[in-house]
Amino acid sequence: MGRLMNRTSTRRVAAALALLFTVAACGHDSDKPTMTRAEAKQRTQDYIAQVLAAFPQPVTAAAGRENDGYCFKDDAVSEEDGRVNAVTEKTLPGVPLAKHAEYVAAFRSKAEALGFTATGSGTSLYFTNKSNDFSASIMEIGDAERTLQIGFVSPCVWPDGTKPPG
Repeated sequence: MGRLMNRTSTRRVAAALALLFTVAACGHDSDKPTMTRAEAKQRTQDYIAQVLAAFPQPVTAAAGRENDGYCFKDDAVSEEDGRVNAVTEKTLPGVPLAKHAEYVAAFRSKAEALGFTATGSGTSLYFTNKSNDFSASIMEIGDAERTLQIGFVSPCVWPDGTKPPG
């Protein structure tokens, strides 16, 4: 029972940190032009491709989350403001548990080479890139197999790059 509680707690912490990255990225200059949603999505996909190429090969990446998160108004944190976060996540189902540390180290090395700074240590790491406000993560998910999951999230962007009138 203690292990189940620990895994549940780990998942809750991971979800809370992912939400924190999303909310933290949303509070910056909400009226200013941004990259477009398509540009942000392409950047998250490019980051994923670069990290996958840096992993010990062969590695198989399974589809993960490929959708948008929503951003909220600074003065009404439960009200969406029209901006979105582009999210790209992949799972690595074939990586044996004994090799997780090697993959985490490879992710960290590549993410840092791309300008990201790590928060924390262990097999669940979170990163931010202060030059462009993107965030990244690698974590173990699931109960028994503890599959690795990698992800990149854009800062809040206007879908077409500019705030709509009104």
